[in-house]
Amino acid sequence: MTLLACFAAVALAGWLYFRRRQTGLPPGAVFYTDAGRRHRGRPLVSHRYRLSGKPDYLVRTANGIVPVELKSARCPRSGPRDGDIAQVLAYCVLVEDVMAVRVPHAIIQYSDIQRTVAYGPSQRENLLAILAEIRESRGCRDVHRSHSCQARCSACGYKAVCGENL
Repeated sequence: MTLLACFAAVALAGWLYFRRRQTGLPPGAVFYTDAGRRHRGRPLVSHRYRLSGKPDYLVRTANGIVPVELKSARCPRSGPRDGDIAQVLAYCVLVEDVMAVRVPHAIIQYSDIQRTVAYGPSQRENLLAILAEIRESRGCRDVHRSHSCQARCSACGYKAVCGENL
């Protein structure tokens, strides 16, 4: 019976190891998750930056907390999408502000490849500038479409009221 229990433990450990590699999680302790069937993570809220979000994972590593975002799509040949980068940088700002901890980088795990996104003072400032631009555009009467991708337009929640949809 002991041999069977030992085999089961090894099999479980192997399954967990390969499952962790599939999600793109770095070595460390996962202490927050909003991925999978049960969305258990509560939103991170920064009143200072007027920002909130729910990363798929937060992992405590030797270098600090690393946000991990899972994407079901493949990574474009040109590299991560600007919106995907802005999303994980927003998680970095949230973690840094809400938890008062160091955030060395973030990870975007696409279906085919993993990309690491650097995080530091310049990336934080760039993201805050984007947020300011978004907030400023909310008061504008005319906000123009920023792309030429029909797939994006067809999935957009504003397509019924947009005069520039493709």
